[in-house]
Amino acid sequence: MPDCSSGLGVLLMGPTQTALIPVAQGNEDIEVIALIDVLRRGGLQVVVASLNDQEVVTLMKGTRLVVDAAFQSVIDQPWDVIAVPGGIPGAMNLAESSPLRERLQRQHLRGGVVAGICLAPALVLKPAGVLEAMETVTGNPLAIRTPQQSWPADHFTKLLGSNFDPKARVISDQKQRIVLSQTPGTAIEFAIAIVRMLCGEDAAVAIENYFLVR
Repeated sequence: MPDCSSGLGVLLMGPTQTALIPVAQGNEDIEVIALIDVLRRGGLQVVVASLNDQEVVTLMKGTRLVVDAAFQSVIDQPWDVIAVPGGIPGAMNLAESSPLRERLQRQHLRGGVVAGICLAPALVLKPAGVLEAMETVTGNPLAIRTPQQSWPADHFTKLLGSNFDPKARVISDQKQRIVLSQTPGTAIEFAIAIVRMLCGEDAAVAIENYFLVR
């Protein structure tokens, strides 16, 4: 297991694991921030990259996020995990990116970790073909409403097929190297599961204990 220098942000030898979080306008605020925060606490070097080369991305509920890089500038770098947030219309905007889809396919083929939460499993990971060997998958199981539009509960989950489990908050598939989760309320558990897969039990438990996650 590679050392992630777990210590809730105190990196003794520098981070040895890297995480890429691609973002677009309208991604879910809590999911993005939880990923950034928890993965950094786990000792990963996190890069937030904008698909549209924008320096500032406005998230679903209005949070303005200054990104680290343009996606195209980091697309060919090696990443230990590519973690995809959801949200409306953020996940839809990410789903439109063929470079992201192709990069996720390469990540999966080489055995790197792929992660997705909320609508990202159905709209981004499923079309990329990276979920095909998973016995069970999950994603946002709820009806979704915005001021402009609404979708019934099965509109997105049926895209995940018969392996969808509406009761699974977080799925961590060590064999496939994939982590999936449901909604903003599971975002911290989701990010900790990524830390556990990449950095081991001690790093994950340290964050759980600090956050009082039970």
